[in-house]
Amino acid sequence: MTTPEMPTRTFVARAPADVLALVPVVLGFEPEDCVVMLTFGSEHQFQARLDLPPPGATDAEVAAVSALLVEPAVHHRVSRVLLVLYSHDAHAARRSARSLVDAFGAAGIEVLETIRADGSRHWPAIGPGTGTPYDVSAHPLRAQAVLDGRVTHRSRDELAASLDPDPGRRAEVARVLARTPALGADEVSALLADCLATGREPGPVELAGLLQALVDPRVRDVAWLSMTRADAVLHVDLWSQVVRRTPDERLPGAAAVLGFAAWLSGSGALAWCAVDRCLAVDPDHVLGGYVAQLLERAVPPGAWAPAGHPA
Repeated sequence: MTTPEMPTRTFVARAPADVLALVPVVLGFEPEDCVVMLTFGSEHQFQARLDLPPPGATDAEVAAVSALLVEPAVHHRVSRVLLVLYSHDAHAARRSARSLVDAFGAAGIEVLETIRADGSRHWPAIGPGTGTPYDVSAHPLRAQAVLDGRVTHRSRDELAASLDPDPGRRAEVARVLARTPALGADEVSALLADCLATGREPGPVELAGLLQALVDPRVRDVAWLSMTRADAVLHVDLWSQVVRRTPDERLPGAAAVLGFAAWLSGSGALAWCAVDRCLAVDPDHVLGGYVAQLLERAVPPGAWAPAGHPA
């Protein structure tokens, strides 16, 4: 599940094509074979994405996907939702849509609309029809997203690949890692403040000292508890480069901090990509597990209280 928040700009959707232009911008990639939930009426509006049940899924498996979306909507007191199902399989999408409508209705949450889209045509998710062609590539919202610096990847795999290692620069760090002492908490704070203020990346020795420091949870807390929603995007840029330059043995700490920064910035899909890399190396990583819980429970970034006190 991903839990990005709506862009801060006010956006009025007058037609399904407007919604279909918005969703990839919010997610950060073009969705496929999934259901996206847009929420309305809660204190902190949020969106969530889940893979659709596989072909041949049982009724219980279909219902389980519906329950996973209903649970956070109920928890956050959502009053209305809009559902977009991305699928080429009309029958499977219709089956999931009916399950979702029933589950939300039983929870007292109004479903404004259910849309099925396959990348070129859209339909009501429940009901017959030949579909309506759409092309959102030149939609004003997409153009505005480009101007705002929001990147929309062609797929989730492409988004995940944006964190792939930079072999040369990773080797530079690996060469000095073993003989570089860990930075102290004050040194970590000063280094991050300088990098965020100037836009520079840490040098190999600085990065090696930072990575050694992240092993200590007390020092690692300096890195993530100091973040705010206002500077989270800057942290995402910085920690994305750190992850790409980090040898595997020190990857969990850096990836977990990136995951938190991405979640706080509203980039839920990127947060999951970072958490996946963290937990693949260390399945019991504390901060990685914490960020995973934020994502699984669809906790919106707006629920985060500043000054290092989680809401």
